[in-house]
Amino acid sequence: MPKEKIEKVAKALKKASNTHAKQAKTLESIKLKKGGSAKKDNIPDNVANPSLYRKAKAKAKAKFDVYPSAYANSYMVSQYKKMGGKYKGAKKAGGGEVAFDAKKSDLNKDGKISKYERARGTAIAKSMAKKMSQGGSVLVQSRGCGAIMPSKQKQTRIPRS
Repeated sequence: MPKEKIEKVAKALKKASNTHAKQAKTLESIKLKKGGSAKKDNIPDNVANPSLYRKAKAKAKAKFDVYPSAYANSYMVSQYKKMGGKYKGAKKAGGGEVAFDAKKSDLNKDGKISKYERARGTAIAKSMAKKMSQGGSVLVQSRGCGAIMPSKQKQTRIPRS
């Protein structure tokens, strides 16, 4: 439908009742390309290879009865990545660096770090860094009053890299 025709229909609908006014708003919000045709497929801006993305989307639509669903979209993304598709933009942050923390190592809270506190703090930081480099989970000190069952204690998961 050419741009002029859409604008004409939108104008006529505006003059009608409230329900038609909403339809007019919808028509006006349609983004048109230079040639006047409406945008056909919704491909996100962060997709590096749109043609591969279209293929993966078609595969997902063929496999699932209900296409815009969480399962179908996750399948589509996995297929897109299997085909070699990539996404543009900033990469997600990896694991952080674990270093000696003077504030946490000060056991008697006197503001001074003794030889023992420094050795203990360094050993803990070294152990945590080793665990994080291997991936897995690190036990985080539980907060609250009373004893907490080991099965209920929170764990921080570090992905293997």
